[in-house]
Amino acid sequence: MKAITPMTNLQKDIILDALLTKRKAPLSDEALRQTLQDLTAYIARNGTFYAAVFPKEEARNKSEFAAADIEKADIMQADDNQLYFPVFSDYEKLKKFRPERKENEVFCLVTKEDLLSFLQLNGKVAACVLNPMEDDLLMHRVLLQNLIRVGKDLNSI
Repeated sequence: MKAITPMTNLQKDIILDALLTKRKAPLSDEALRQTLQDLTAYIARNGTFYAAVFPKEEARNKSEFAAADIEKADIMQADDNQLYFPVFSDYEKLKKFRPERKENEVFCLVTKEDLLSFLQLNGKVAACVLNPMEDDLLMHRVLLQNLIRVGKDLNSI
């Protein structure tokens, strides 16, 4: 598993953004199915996201840390009373959601594996939500497990 990396890469993932936008467009059933397949394959291969977390004191100044080193993170409670961990497809969306960093908060890059580890360590959190209030793509534990498996399969081809 890759370690969580404090953010240094500010690249915008234009392919992911295009697929997320296309997913919300009025599409035929077949076009929507194809878009969801493309989105799944893309995230399975390239799933890196941006998140804001509060690492434990001993991990704050490290170049990498594990999900177990996260002391806390801001969690959203949705209308369904479930708890969700917000993650973002690019830095701009993270900054729009969180314009000011709080004390000891770290903006970082996380992988699907990191998100799954975070959810496994935080059983009350139902899922991660990609681009909350914009795309609202839920990534539950089972979906993340499947994306990781599919990504390994695709990358071995």
